[in-house]
Amino acid sequence: SADMLKSADPVGDFVKERGGNLPIRKILIANNGMAATKSILSIRQWAYLTLGDEKAIQFVAMATPEDLNANAEFIRLADTFVEVPGGSNKNNYANVD
Repeated sequence: SADMLKSADPVGDFVKERGGNLPIRKILIANNGMAATKSILSIRQWAYLTLGDEKAIQFVAMATPEDLNANAEFIRLADTFVEVPGGSNKNNYANVD
Protein backbone atom coordinates (compact mmCIF):
# COMPACT_ATOMS: atom_id res chain seq x y z
CA SER A 1 0.00 0.00 0.00
CA ALA A 2 0.99 3.64 -0.35
CA ASP A 3 1.36 3.91 3.45
CA MET A 4 4.22 1.43 3.32
CA LEU A 5 6.23 3.40 0.77
CA LYS A 6 9.05 5.54 2.10
CA SER A 7 9.00 9.18 1.13
CA ALA A 8 11.78 10.33 -1.17
CA ASP A 9 12.04 13.46 1.02
CA PRO A 10 10.97 12.68 4.60
CA VAL A 11 12.52 15.89 5.98
CA GLY A 12 10.79 18.07 3.39
CA ASP A 13 7.48 16.30 3.98
CA PHE A 14 7.84 16.75 7.76
CA VAL A 15 8.47 20.49 7.37
CA LYS A 16 5.64 21.02 4.84
CA GLU A 17 3.15 19.14 7.05
CA ARG A 18 3.91 21.66 9.79
CA GLY A 19 3.58 24.74 7.58
CA GLY A 20 7.29 25.27 6.99
CA ASN A 21 9.15 25.67 3.74
CA LEU A 22 12.86 25.41 4.59
CA PRO A 23 13.93 21.93 5.67
CA ILE A 24 17.31 21.49 7.32
CA ARG A 25 18.95 18.47 5.73
CA LYS A 26 22.56 18.96 6.79
CA ILE A 27 24.03 20.01 10.14
CA LEU A 28 27.55 21.27 10.79
CA ILE A 29 29.05 19.89 14.01
CA ALA A 30 31.51 22.57 15.13
CA ASN A 31 32.34 20.90 18.41
CA ASN A 32 34.14 17.74 19.40
CA GLY A 33 34.04 15.08 22.05
CA MET A 34 30.98 14.01 23.96
CA ALA A 35 28.84 17.05 23.02
CA ALA A 36 29.26 16.31 19.32
CA THR A 37 28.68 12.58 19.80
CA LYS A 38 25.52 13.10 21.85
CA SER A 39 24.16 15.65 19.36
CA ILE A 40 24.59 13.32 16.40
CA LEU A 41 23.16 10.30 18.24
CA SER A 42 20.19 12.27 19.56
CA ILE A 43 19.25 13.71 16.16
CA ARG A 44 19.74 10.33 14.46
CA GLN A 45 17.37 8.77 17.02
CA TRP A 46 14.80 11.54 16.47
CA ALA A 47 15.06 11.11 12.69
CA TYR A 48 14.52 7.37 12.98
CA LEU A 49 11.59 7.64 15.37
CA THR A 50 9.94 10.59 13.60
CA LEU A 51 10.86 10.13 9.95
CA GLY A 52 11.66 6.42 9.79
CA ASP A 53 15.18 7.11 8.52
CA GLU A 54 18.11 7.72 10.85
CA LYS A 55 20.15 9.10 7.93
CA ALA A 56 17.53 11.68 6.87
CA ILE A 57 19.71 14.44 8.35
CA GLN A 58 23.35 14.54 7.23
CA PHE A 59 26.21 15.60 9.52
CA VAL A 60 29.46 17.35 8.62
CA ALA A 61 31.98 17.37 11.47
CA MET A 62 34.83 19.82 11.86
CA ALA A 63 37.85 17.76 12.91
CA THR A 64 41.33 18.74 14.03
CA PRO A 65 44.36 16.56 13.24
CA GLU A 66 44.25 15.50 16.90
CA ASP A 67 40.61 14.39 16.52
CA LEU A 68 41.53 12.39 13.41
CA ASN A 69 44.57 10.77 15.06
CA ALA A 70 42.40 9.78 18.02
CA ASN A 71 39.80 8.24 15.66
CA ALA A 72 37.22 10.30 17.55
CA GLU A 73 33.74 8.81 17.76
CA PHE A 74 31.98 11.96 16.54
CA ILE A 75 33.97 11.77 13.28
CA ARG A 76 32.99 8.13 12.78
CA LEU A 77 29.34 9.03 13.38
CA ALA A 78 29.33 11.97 10.97
CA ASP A 79 28.61 11.46 7.28
CA THR A 80 31.65 13.51 6.32
CA PHE A 81 34.21 15.80 7.92
CA VAL A 82 36.24 18.91 7.16
CA GLU A 83 39.73 19.09 8.60
CA VAL A 84 40.46 22.29 10.52
CA PRO A 85 43.66 23.44 12.25
CA GLY A 86 44.30 22.12 15.74
CA GLY A 87 46.13 23.69 18.63
CA SER A 88 44.93 26.45 20.90
CA ASN A 89 41.59 28.16 20.31
CA LYS A 90 43.27 31.14 18.69
CA ASN A 91 44.30 28.86 15.80
CA ASN A 92 41.20 26.77 15.18
CA TYR A 93 37.48 26.87 14.48
CA ALA A 94 36.71 28.16 17.98
CA ASN A 95 38.12 31.53 16.89
CA VAL A 96 35.24 33.43 15.30
CA ASP A 97 36.94 36.80 14.69
